[in-house]
Amino acid sequence: MDPYGGGGSWTMIPSVPTHSNLVENLADAIDNGTRDQHSDALVNELNNHFEKCQQLLNSIGASINTKAMTVEGQKKKLEESEQLLNQRRDLIANYRSSVEDLVKTEP
Repeated sequence: MDPYGGGGSWTMIPSVPTHSNLVENLADAIDNGTRDQHSDALVNELNNHFEKCQQLLNSIGASINTKAMTVEGQKKKLEESEQLLNQRRDLIANYRSSVEDLVKTEP
């Protein structure tokens, strides 16, 4: 479940132990000075994990920006509605004042 309320899932996130094991295995291969198909596969898998993490971060960033724009749009609409409400109140007050003046001037 997505804790940010975006409705997504966290299945794209590589598990920490898997990522950690990849790094440890790669470190062991480097320490031993052996570069073989296994170490190349570890590097490729680590790159794949990194790319998935990068995609997830980009997705989260885009979602945050979208939500921020939505909030800004709602704030702007609220401000416009408040301005219209205040204009309406002023017009009603002027109308009331005009009616009262008319009533006062009648004999």
